[in-house]
Amino acid sequence: MGFLDHSTNNIIIDAVLTDAGRKKMADNNGSFKIAFFSLADDEVDYTIIQKFGRTVGKEKITKNTPIFEAQTQGNLALKYRMLTLPDPTIIRLPSLTIVGSANLADNEISFTRNQTTSNIINVEQRIDSETKIPDGTSDVTFTVFVPDRFLTIQGKSALQVESMTRIASYNIVRSETTTKNGAKASFTLATQPGLDDTTFNVYGDGSTINSVVAVVGDQSGLRKEFNVKISK
Repeated sequence: MGFLDHSTNNIIIDAVLTDAGRKKMADNNGSFKIAFFSLADDEVDYTIIQKFGRTVGKEKITKNTPIFEAQTQGNLALKYRMLTLPDPTIIRLPSLTIVGSANLADNEISFTRNQTTSNIINVEQRIDSETKIPDGTSDVTFTVFVPDRFLTIQGKSALQVESMTRIASYNIVRSETTTKNGAKASFTLATQPGLDDTTFNVYGDGSTINSVVAVVGDQSGLRKEFNVKISK
């Protein structure tokens, strides 16, 4: 869904179905039902408020921020979803952190094409300067977006794979909570079997492939991305 600002200064709503939504509607079996929708502020640069103050900064954001059009590819839209929280006085939100994961340096994990071992990725919600993570932001499940051409999550079946981008989404249930009520979860990332020279030539520089994996909290909307480098 996108909000388009026309030259008439009218704000209209442009709502489109994602590719996955179109497929479900095309099945024509009665299973397609819109149960809820989400809003996001992907376009907003909040440093404008830090620079100009809340009143002037808000006006600059409203008048000068270009608005994205609606996207039919679900993995490109709503990266930073807006929340409705039970406590309106919350001033800090938690963040997602990759902790204690093997082979992780500078937010990047490295694989080799014929690597037989996998990397266990541990995700944790953390918050500074607060005694606990606010109610409504402690995640129960996570969605992990993985480039299906190169990577997979062991022991899990993909919820769906985008036909155009080949981005696979997986559902991960939290394993425990921290003392601050933050969720913990883990999954095992591995390379797809059969990565040949053609794949490295088409999607890489011939010797390495660089891609991105994203973890999104389904309840909080928090997002954490890290790079994955695969070498021949």
